[in-house]
Amino acid sequence: MANDAAEGRRDRSTLGSLVLRRGAAALVVLALVLTATFFLLHLAPGDPLQIVADPRISVEQRDRLRRLYGLDRPPLEQYLAWMAAAARGDWGISYLHQRPAARVLAEALPNTLVLAAAALPLQYGLGIWLGVAAARRARQRADHLIRAGSLLLYSLPIFWLGLMAILLLAVRWPIFPAGHMWSVGAEELSWPRRALDLLRHLALPAGVLALSTAGGIARFVRNALLETLGEDYIRAARARGLGEPRVVWRHALRNALPPLLQVFGLQLTQLLSGALVVEVVFAWPGLGRLAYEGILGRDYPVVLATTALAGIAVVAGSLAADLLHAAADPRVRRA
Repeated sequence: MANDAAEGRRDRSTLGSLVLRRGAAALVVLALVLTATFFLLHLAPGDPLQIVADPRISVEQRDRLRRLYGLDRPPLEQYLAWMAAAARGDWGISYLHQRPAARVLAEALPNTLVLAAAALPLQYGLGIWLGVAAARRARQRADHLIRAGSLLLYSLPIFWLGLMAILLLAVRWPIFPAGHMWSVGAEELSWPRRALDLLRHLALPAGVLALSTAGGIARFVRNALLETLGEDYIRAARARGLGEPRVVWRHALRNALPPLLQVFGLQLTQLLSGALVVEVVFAWPGLGRLAYEGILGRDYPVVLATTALAGIAVVAGSLAADLLHAAADPRVRRA
């Protein structure tokens, strides 16, 4: 028991040092990403004050706005001032929305979380199911079809999938709405009917977002299962008379899942990038559409704030994947 307690303390110490190391590295990477984004935005052609391109606004008024937003200062000075304000949690005032950028993001973030929360279980559920089905029928016709289909889904542009989904399931066969998050007048509906209205609007964007990445997960699960199914303990389980579904789902898949946890961080990155495209195609009022409008409108505070939030989410997902892998595999903790 003393050895177990000592080993448990060592594991906790190892996980704690992993969190500290990865957290410090994440701060450096996030600072570099924000720095590159800041200077690329300022070097791009165009004027952020094009949103007030009104002939009734005089040159003096435009210069006054430029001084108000700090755009008359050199880029390096603007960068240092922005970093100092961002460190205090002040992301600036949105040029397009004329409100604090943090408040604009706080209004859009729940909508993106709803979309991601609906797409993530669909993505992993479909990917794992297809991967298991392909591994159980390795080198058979079903395996070839699943592999070809998953590769096709993984290769198709997500905006094309979204447009085809709208064309088929919203225009040709009007089963689901073509876009937006709510129907007109949805705020007057009862809670059950409003929830049903949200689910109908959520079906197409969440399904497209899940399909675009489920193919990659299916191929990864298939390859991991094929390696696991050849292990001695799997042959021993079959020799004891266990059914094939129980051998695959309870024994083989359980030991093939730890490597899949490492892919979680990469899938989170793809989920965020896919959400940007999906939200634009389906007019979903989330962070992706907000970032797209901010880029078109040269809204520096909103673009930088969304970049920081996306970077934090990717780093947090990668760290969570490492911690889950370390918790599931003692060899990783010892290493």
